[in-house]
Amino acid sequence: MGKAKKCFAYNTKIIETPTIKEVYIYENPIYIHSTAKHNPTESNKRKTFDEMSAQKQYDSLKRKQKHYEQTRWEIARIVDCNFDNRTKFVTLTFQENIQDITITNRKFKYFIQRLNYYIHQTKTQLLKYIATWEKQKRGAIHYHVIFFDFPYIAKEKLQNLWSHGFIKINRIDVDSKENRGRYLSKYFAKDLDLKEHKKKAFFKSQNLKMPIITKTFFTDDLLHNLSSENIIYTKRYSQKVYNSNLILAGNYPLKDSNVIYIKIRKEDAKAERGDPAEYS
Repeated sequence: MGKAKKCFAYNTKIIETPTIKEVYIYENPIYIHSTAKHNPTESNKRKTFDEMSAQKQYDSLKRKQKHYEQTRWEIARIVDCNFDNRTKFVTLTFQENIQDITITNRKFKYFIQRLNYYIHQTKTQLLKYIATWEKQKRGAIHYHVIFFDFPYIAKEKLQNLWSHGFIKINRIDVDSKENRGRYLSKYFAKDLDLKEHKKKAFFKSQNLKMPIITKTFFTDDLLHNLSSENIIYTKRYSQKVYNSNLILAGNYPLKDSNVIYIKIRKEDAKAERGDPAEYS
């Protein structure tokens, strides 16, 4: 007999940052399954992007675009968790019209290494950042980078460390704490359809604070707590989920399931209140 499948189920997910609490209540429980390792020979049979039909390639690109759009909100949360009075938003451009993302990614990687050593005098990665690359219509590539806990460096020195073109230190123009992540993350969702399907679109250091995610079952206590909090936005929508009745039979069909989304502003964010930012 094979090993039994282990699973954990929840119908409520709570994501918390310093300023916002987001609650997702699912009509159908979400199951997390732990199964035996898949057969590597089966993975080897999966077609690469170039081997797919035109329709399959289109579907693959649409799935990736949706993934990046969802990632934008993950980035907004990470910004909220790490934002401080030394956060900087920098755009890096190339003087040459380099259109090969493999080349520019390598140059960006070496820049991060030089900058990290200049600031911290060590090869150990201590810089805190999130970055994305973007293509202009003419094909030229540039990078947007959010640096956290970033000390003052003269623009001329920073440009020398970059050494490939011009830099721009952008103003972070937001009206409230909870809007910082939304404002900055919009640069990470621009022109996703122009980004190459084989290349990673986002980069982040491994030393960032992350949102607190809790997965649980909805209870009367949770409902009572939500009713007393500062709810600023609610939304109902439908999503595709696995049909749990057929999972144990080895099938993984999808069905529609309703979701209630609740966005809550935390008390400590009210002091800098601006217009609510609905980004879900």
